[in-house]
Amino acid sequence: MMIVAPRFIAVDDKKEHLEAIVSSLQKLGAPCIGVQYDLENDLNASHFRGVRCLFMDLHLTGGNLKTDHKGDFSRIQQILEDCIDSRGGPFILVMWTQHPDLKDQLVEYLERNIDLARPYARPLAVLSLAKDRYLVNLDEGVVRDPAELLGAIQESILGNPQLAVILQWEADVLRAAGATLASLLELVPVGSRTNAHYSDALDSLLSRMVTEAVGTNHVAADPRAAITTALAPILSDRVQNQDVADAEAAIWSAAVTKHDARMPKADSFEAGSINRMLHLAIPGTERLTATDWGAVVAWPFERDDPTFLRITGISIKDMLCQQFKMRSASIADCRPILVRVGAACDYAQSNAGPITYLLGFEIPENAARQDAKATDAIWVSPVFVLDPAQGPYRIHAHIRFPQTHLPAEASQWQVTSRLREQLLMQLISSASNYVARPGIVQITC
Repeated sequence: MMIVAPRFIAVDDKKEHLEAIVSSLQKLGAPCIGVQYDLENDLNASHFRGVRCLFMDLHLTGGNLKTDHKGDFSRIQQILEDCIDSRGGPFILVMWTQHPDLKDQLVEYLERNIDLARPYARPLAVLSLAKDRYLVNLDEGVVRDPAELLGAIQESILGNPQLAVILQWEADVLRAAGATLASLLELVPVGSRTNAHYSDALDSLLSRMVTEAVGTNHVAADPRAAITTALAPILSDRVQNQDVADAEAAIWSAAVTKHDARMPKADSFEAGSINRMLHLAIPGTERLTATDWGAVVAWPFERDDPTFLRITGISIKDMLCQQFKMRSASIADCRPILVRVGAACDYAQSNAGPITYLLGFEIPENAARQDAKATDAIWVSPVFVLDPAQGPYRIHAHIRFPQTHLPAEASQWQVTSRLREQLLMQLISSASNYVARPGIVQITC
């Protein structure tokens, strides 16, 4: 979808009160969508898919005089669980209400009742803005002092520096993307910038770039990926090297404070979750196939010893115990895999021929190991956590046990994840260095 989801959403049952928030945010330069709540009609969840700051009236069906607000709290909980997107990212909830004193009760209620299976529905923080402070007349929704309301909205956002820098980073990426596209369009000759010729000239420009980036044979298979490959390095450079105002720098410093030596080391679950985000693409969140560069494939053959012996020349027990230095008790816990490697140019240009995979295992961190050191031919990944029930594990790939398979066969296999390029290149580099080790004949004394 080419339309960017709004980051600011306001929900209220009164149109006038909605307009007060929406117009104030517009003056801040922050596009905001106002959603009028109607008890008879469900809210459109697509409006909330990118929300970062959600302004919501506490009493969405009136009833301001009630002393028991659990029904109001429950309604807010239901909206969050139904509308917040699981891939939408963190957000703060700002109560736009006549009863800001109820904020702590709302926080306690949401933390106690939001479904544990929907952690993404929990706000990063809950703040409040008092309607009667900023509106002249609650019936008409006229803002008493727009500058004061603008300042309060901005303060509510900046009051949570972690959310502020997330919003700032998103804005930086969008600004860098715009600058990248602008520099791209500058390459179109002035004489071709007409309705009749603009598209054709841009087509030629993009075609030249993607052909050089991924090779002629690979463009047609996935033009989007080809364009991204060509433009992503430029975008990344622009994000990294943007000018940062002093005020923005101060926000970043306030948001990132636990980076000194006093910070305790991450445990294996925390480290594994972060590493998964940094280095693994997961089915369901990204499109993956077993022939992708860096694909991690579940062992596609029978696991019994005769089959494993036929393919690798060694039994699975001897492989784990003699090569990977695992104890016999842990054999059942080690999951055999194949990791798709090979030359970047062969993958980019879809060159004909079998695909190279390295034999490996996903080995749990708590698996029983021998005291002996494994061979240097085994590359070991950072720790990962995909399923908390299975616990942390690492990918161990054996460089001396490559195997090749035809794409038609491999395309039917089950892919469990994909190593992102940075980690994949480390594996390929390790394999290249190991294979290229010089040897000499020498007499020691």
